[in-house]
Order: sequence, then C-alpha cells, then structure tokens
Amino acid sequence: NGKIVEARIYFHHNPGHSGGPPGSGGGKDTNTCFALISKGAKWKTTENYVVDPSNSDGLSNNFVKNGISTDMETWDSQVVFDIFGNENLTALVDGPDTISPDNKNEIMFGSISSSGTIAATIVWGIFSGPPAGREIVEYDMVFDDPDYTWGDATLNSSLMDFENIATHELGHALGLNHPSNICTEETMYAFADLGETKKRTLNAGDIAGVNELY
Repeated sequence: NGKIVEARIYFHHNPGHSGGPPGSGGGKDTNTCFALISKGAKWKTTENYVVDPSNSDGLSNNFVKNGISTDMETWDSQVVFDIFGNENLTALVDGPDTISPDNKNEIMFGSISSSGTIAATIVWGIFSGPPAGREIVEYDMVFDDPDYTWGDATLNSSLMDFENIATHELGHALGLNHPSNICTEETMYAFADLGETKKRTLNAGDIAGVNELY
C-alpha cells in the first residue's frame, strides 16, 4: 500500500552461544520483565499464517501444526484482540524474507547460519515515527533443523521442545522483544536449552507485555 517498512530479526540462542547474553531489548525498565520491539508497533488486523511442517526429526504434520495453534492461543487468551488468525491451507512457504516482505506469515524448519541459534523470527513493520502510526505487517519464523533434534521434551529431555521455542518466537511475531537478562523465567527470555518446557506457559512479564500492546 505504499508504506515503507523495515525488518527486525530476533535470534533465540542456547546458553553456550559465544556472543553471550544480548542485554535488555529496551522499551521498559527491568522491573517489568518485558520489552517491546517498538512502542505502539503491533498488529492492527488479524492475519492468517502458513506452515511448512517438513522436518528431519520425524515430527508429524499434526504435531507441528497443533503445537503452533496451541501456542498462538496461549498468547491470544491473554487479550481481547485476536492477534493470530487461522492457518492458510492454500499458500506455500517459500522461505524467510530478508529483502522485502511477500505478504505471507511463514513458519518453517530450516538451516540458520548464526552459530548457537535455536530459532529466528523476522518481523516486518513500521517501528519509527509517531507510536500511533507504527504497526507490524508480517513475520517469518525458522526453527533450526540441522543443529537440533526437535520434539516433546516432556517425553525426552534430550530434545529441543518445539512448543517451548514456538511460544517464544510467537512473542516476537506479536511485537515483543527480549527483556533484561535478569528475567530468566519469562517466555521471552533470550536463551533456552534442551529439555526446557517452562516457556510453554507465560510468566507475569510476558502477560504484562502483550497487554501493553493489545
């Protein structure tokens, strides 16, 4: 529609990431344990999404799609606005968009070149100017398949729990950043590890953050 948008890329690292903790994402002080991508930058309309559940770990299509749907509802249940829409069953996932948006919210498994990265989400939107004019217009989400074995960590603690990481990535998709590194219990805390499942449910800071936006 002629609006100029930009992309922000958020990396979810494991504790051994050589770059170390990324520090506060800004937007709020550390006492609140949440941070915004940009004040006022949120979804103005509900949009559908498309999933490519293909993976090398043998996870079924239903496992992946049901997990995404459940994790979206985890966020949606905290606010009146319907942030996430329904799965688009006709559109195709054609890869994350780093040059320009393609009007599809895509979720997929793939290879991420950044060392120690579990997953990454690209969020397109308007993040500057008057807060009332800011908005999110697209997201693309990639779960690193070659470097991690995905599954249900409640059954096998040696796995990277899919829902644990998906809930975090969806927080970026709706407009949340990583909070301060003292906020280790939040879903939006920047680091995760094998066997972790606590990010499946939201903590006080996560809930405060989504309510700040919506």
